[in-house]
Formats: sequence, C-alpha cells, structure tokens
Amino acid sequence: MKEYLEQIMHQSIDERKYEDLGKLPLGCRNVFELKILKLGSQEFLLAAPIEDMGLTELRKMRLQMERYTGYLCAFYLKKVNWYAAPKMVEEGIPFVWENHQVYLPFAGMLLQENAGRPPKNCTVISFLTQKLLLKALYENWKDVSAVQAAELLHVSRMSVTRCYDEIEALGLPFLKTQRRSRRFYAMDDKKEMWETMLPFLRNPVIRTFRPERRPDTDMILSGTTALAEYSMFGEDHYPTYAVRKDQIGELGIKGIREVPANEEPACVIQEVGYLLTFGKRNAVDPLSLTLMLTEQELDDPRVESCKNKMLEELVW
Repeated sequence: MKEYLEQIMHQSIDERKYEDLGKLPLGCRNVFELKILKLGSQEFLLAAPIEDMGLTELRKMRLQMERYTGYLCAFYLKKVNWYAAPKMVEEGIPFVWENHQVYLPFAGMLLQENAGRPPKNCTVISFLTQKLLLKALYENWKDVSAVQAAELLHVSRMSVTRCYDEIEALGLPFLKTQRRSRRFYAMDDKKEMWETMLPFLRNPVIRTFRPERRPDTDMILSGTTALAEYSMFGEDHYPTYAVRKDQIGELGIKGIREVPANEEPACVIQEVGYLLTFGKRNAVDPLSLTLMLTEQELDDPRVESCKNKMLEELVW
C-alpha cells in the first residue's frame, strides 16, 4: 500500500500498523488490514478489506471506524466496479483503488489513471435479476452458485451468470468469490436486504389492459386485489390480474376491446416482466406487489397500512 501511494503521489509517506483494535466493534476487527498513514501533516486510517466488500458495507464500516478510532478513514481497494467508484466520489468516501484511482478529499486529492473501459451500464436492472434477488431474499440463499441458482429459477446457467454480472456491476453486496466461483449470500436481516436492493428495483408492470370482458381462464391476482388476498383490505369493484408477456397472445387479451378510462372494466390485466410464486397464494409475491402499487394507491392510508402489515407478517 505504502509503495503504491508513494509511487503515484511522488512523495514520502510514513506508515505504521494500527494497534488499538480493542476500540473497534467486533465486526470491524478481523475484516480489514489497518494502517495509519501520514501524508504531509495529515494522519488517516487506511483500511484494506481482506475480502471483497460492497458499497453498502463500506459505507457502514467507514462511519464506525471513524467514530471509534478518531481518525479519518480511507479504503484501499484492489477491486472496484464501475458503479461504486464514482458513487464513492459523489458521497465523499475516501479510497485508493490500486492502479486506477486515488480519492482523498481531506488532502485535496483526486488522481486517476488507467481506468480502462467500464462494463456495460446496468442502471436498469433486468427482470430476471430482480426475480433472482427477491427469490434469494425470501428463501435466504446462502452460498448459492450460478449452477444452483439456475436450478432454483428453472433457467440456464448463462442467464444466471448474466444476473450475477448485473449484481456485481450495481455494487450490491451479495456475491462473494470463492475459488473463481461467485456465490450468492443473502443478508440475515431481510428488511435490511430489501432496503439495500430497493433503489435498483423497478415496477414489474410493463403495460395495463382494461378489457370489457374477463378472459375465460385462471390468472394470478395483482394490485390491490392481491393486497386484499394478503390482508384485510377490501376488494375493488373489479379485480386486477397479472400475466407474463408470453401469455398475452395465448389468452387473446389484445383481441378483447378495452373500455374508456371513464368507464368501469370487467377487470384490469397487468402485463408483468416476471411472476414469482409465493407459498400457495394465487397472487403476485408481496415485495413485487409493493413495487406495483401506485403513488395514488399508496396515498390511501388503508393501502399503506395493509401493505406494511403484509410485509411484517409474511416477509420480515
């Protein structure tokens, strides 16, 4: 660490091992190699993770280490994805990315070299990756390889590999590399995991139909109709259903005339990017349902209350 920094900064740096590990919470003691560096007149703590860490973990660890050591904290990272590096600069999190970038705002320093070509931008998560994340949360996946995930999702290994690539590119802290194999580890706290992934998730609804008659087939409950299935929320005058894109043609939905917005349809049919089974309920899963609810629906205190109760009873 010292040699690399001296080389890129063209100045001498004093380094010593951080000794007061007893000051740190247990969760911070054995996950970093800790050094005190003196750059000019400025001393700071340089923390090198022993294993790969996601941005969410780094945020929390930095606050704890600064609080308990009294030093400003910077991270020494050998591997950073395209999402995390600019995000850390944006949030003012000091770091040294070996052979790529040095960001030490307390020293007025931002150096970059050999950044290379970033991977494809994954600002919009794919529906399969979203389905994988939700299934992993519900089932508390631990040490799940791409092969195992493919079997659980009934898709190809290549499809899951692309999902793992997206998760890594987005900086989500759920993958660990073991002997060249990436393994998925869900957080023990499901609510914390949900809040970690929520900024990247999207509404599964692609398109909405308001047919004058209901297709003569069984369909999965969605929207506030599904909420009524999971809670004491009263049902609407007409039901809401969810169908996958490939079912639209099979059910002949496009051939059914739609009613105007000011008239009541026989039902509402939502075309969705994925369907995820949840227990024995004939309804979309609770977390996908949460993403489907509109702001107008959530403005109703009854909807908000039933949604929160549903999540507390069925998910958390």
